Amino acid sequence: MAAQRGGHGVSSRLIVDGQGFLDVTEMPSLDSMVLDANGATLWLKRHERYGSRFACPSLQNSPYPLSLSLRIDDDGNFNLSIVDIPSIMTACYSISKQASGRLKPLPKISVEDAAFINKMIEQKFIPYQNIPDAPKKPIEEIRALGRQHFPFTPYNFELAMTLYDWTTASFARMVLFKIFQYTGINSGIAALPHPLDRESLAVNIWQSNFSVYTPQDADYMRTFLMQPAHSFDNLTGQLEEVIDQVYNFSEIENRLLVAAMKSMPRTSIASKPRLFSGQVDIEQLGTERFGIEFEECPLNEGPVGVELTHSLKDALESYMSVGKTITTKMVWSFTDSIEEAMHYSNGIVLVLNPPSGASVWDSVSFITPLSDDPTKIEYTAAPGTKFEIQSVQHTAVSGKPVTIIGLEPVLERNGPLKTRPMLEEIRQQRLSEGVVEQRIDSHESIRSGRGRYKSRR
Repeated sequence: MAAQRGGHGVSSRLIVDGQGFLDVTEMPSLDSMVLDANGATLWLKRHERYGSRFACPSLQNSPYPLSLSLRIDDDGNFNLSIVDIPSIMTACYSISKQASGRLKPLPKISVEDAAFINKMIEQKFIPYQNIPDAPKKPIEEIRALGRQHFPFTPYNFELAMTLYDWTTASFARMVLFKIFQYTGINSGIAALPHPLDRESLAVNIWQSNFSVYTPQDADYMRTFLMQPAHSFDNLTGQLEEVIDQVYNFSEIENRLLVAAMKSMPRTSIASKPRLFSGQVDIEQLGTERFGIEFEECPLNEGPVGVELTHSLKDALESYMSVGKTITTKMVWSFTDSIEEAMHYSNGIVLVLNPPSGASVWDSVSFITPLSDDPTKIEYTAAPGTKFEIQSVQHTAVSGKPVTIIGLEPVLERNGPLKTRPMLEEIRQQRLSEGVVEQRIDSHESIRSGRGRYKSRR
């Protein structure tokens, strides 16, 4: 690796054409440094005989950048080595010289899905039209972003477009047509995998009521392939005619959205030790529909026609109780500050803690570079992501009840390796820098939000 990359707390992604991704992340402390490569680690640790921090080159701003050698075989296995180590560094530090691991796989993208998205772009169903509070990105800019972020696939434009579209009000379609699936029932139709709670879908589209995002707005209704509706009966009639088309639309766009998310570089835990999310995503859902966002909700077993709504209290006492694992049905959005999460909260705040022994947020993707709002910090977790409930706290903000739920992503068994104790020590140093509950309680003047429809500040 001739080019100089990285930095304290920085994760750099190497794309190996046709094979996969290698995320190299630097995790420094005063007396040691860990270089994580997809969970395999190289490290430097000061010899105990050098007690003074001034006796050796500092790892914080060393004049001796590490030189790395990388070898990758045809099966995606790699060996990463530190080479040409200056003698002063070997005199001062114990150094592990080689680490081995596997590349993270490239996402699979079907020709049919990409063609469908292109068709929807041509027909102007993607992206959201006439965004009221931000200038729409030009198509050529989105193409350029696709080439920049997804150079490994000929469908880089389609990936960039679906990710961009998610950051607009189109997200409502991608959320509603996920959470109102009875995921415990197989429909027998591959394109439409589970039956839908059609009545709840219609009600929640009809109840959309923030700014211009209402059933009477042509652009908003176009996201559901419908015309403006001035009565619930009219909306229901329209929805019955197009519901399978919109369902298929949502499934395909969600698939490409997830592929795009997985292809974005990872964020190091050293730089973002916690993430936060204001829930529920859409105000009219209410806290009573938060539980149905998870596969573990028993209502997913049907029967078809039962209303998908479950009180938050009952959910927290059963499948969402502390120690339980939940699996998301939809894409979840996070930000990096409790203030921003409270801005979007409708009664719930999620506090996401990193997995023990991990160096990067492997379960969430930083998508702001492709957002319709470049000032909005957004991380996303894909449908099917698992989280362990670590804590539940009930409090009040500005006199309104807020439930704070602590979560930790559950690592896949065949996912990135957990790192060594030295990295865990560095991670704990970062996590100890703030107590989340105290920070939340200190923001009593923050007003609760309207979900992701909120106007920009």
